[in-house]
Amino acid sequence: MKDPKLVQAMKEEMDVLLKNKTWVLVTLLEGQNIVGCKWVFLIKYKADGTVERYKARLVAKGFTQTYRVDY
Repeated sequence: MKDPKLVQAMKEEMDVLLKNKTWVLVTLLEGQNIVGCKWVFLIKYKADGTVERYKARLVAKGFTQTYRVDY
């Protein structure tokens, strides 16, 4: 998290999630479970081997969900 290019990629990803309304902060009700998430980083390269851009994706840890409880 010390690389400012990766931090910028994270900010861009959060902006896209908010713009597309796929990310909403809500209060956690009693008895509900939290589905965690993690950041996945990728460096995209051009054909000549130079860095094209830095990408960051926020992915849900869906394996922590319980059938008929969380969905």
